[in-house]
Amino acid sequence: MNTDDLIEALARDARPVPAGRAARRIACCAALGLAATVAVVGLTLGYRPDLPGAAGDPAFVMRQAYTLSIAGFSAWLLLRLGQPGAPVRLPLAGLAATLVLVLGAVILEQFALSGPARLDAWLGQSWRSCTVSVGLIGLTATPFLFIATRRLAPARPGLAGFAAGLVAGAVAASAFGLYCTESAVSFLASWYTLGILATAAAGAMVGRYLLRW
Repeated sequence: MNTDDLIEALARDARPVPAGRAARRIACCAALGLAATVAVVGLTLGYRPDLPGAAGDPAFVMRQAYTLSIAGFSAWLLLRLGQPGAPVRLPLAGLAATLVLVLGAVILEQFALSGPARLDAWLGQSWRSCTVSVGLIGLTATPFLFIATRRLAPARPGLAGFAAGLVAGAVAASAFGLYCTESAVSFLASWYTLGILATAAAGAMVGRYLLRW
């Protein structure tokens, strides 16, 4: 059997993939990852005591908006990377816009402060543990995103693994925010982001091997 005959035989029984199935699968796995990380935070660290009233706290709202925006745009990027030839410009632009907005907020915050207060806003009380905690908690969500990605066809497995890790790290950061009481934007932009990137880096390394066709 020559190559053309083989392709024709394989395609004969092919069925069209329902529109939106891949997106729903990624969304479902991201939601499962978020639920898992929320459970891990509750079981290991506990939730902040004022959590019921935190919805009115601008710092809490910004933290959740930032981490969930990263998760959403990263999931969109992962979907595009899992479809060879699909453009990735829009999800990348969304990620860039999110980072620019937060960096702008950091600049405004730092200009409003002076002297030691600037360093305090950056380091907070828990900078040593924040990044490590977010990174480790993110490993709880990573398998769910890899399961979703394995059902796609990423042409660049390392980059797809990085995107999957971004989603996992971002949902972990959102869950960690249910425990963390730090309020400075400078703290959020630094240590939360590093934790998310740590999970993404781990995803990239593992994805090079697990996400190959």
